[in-house]
Amino acid sequence: MASAPGTAKGKIENAAQQAGEAKDTNPKDPSVISSGGAVGKQFNPDGAIGQVGEKIGGPFSKDGAIGSQFDAAKDGLAGQVEKAVDGPSRPATEKK
Repeated sequence: MASAPGTAKGKIENAAQQAGEAKDTNPKDPSVISSGGAVGKQFNPDGAIGQVGEKIGGPFSKDGAIGSQFDAAKDGLAGQVEKAVDGPSRPATEKK
């Protein structure tokens, strides 16, 4: 779901898009902090850190209010980072 360009969410989305387009990385060679990188993949639901949230459950699960912010394919915090580093789950080269 795209955000209106003038909203705070739209401004963050646009900034992440521009940052991702300026990177030397791409979805096939992702940054270490993207969902496919050495550090970022630890936050995925099956990663070392992500599994903790799944075990606690509730708001920390992958579908919870907090845990969902770590889904790199969505518009939350991790999704904006993913776009800014041009990661595989939400590449900047893929217009949303």
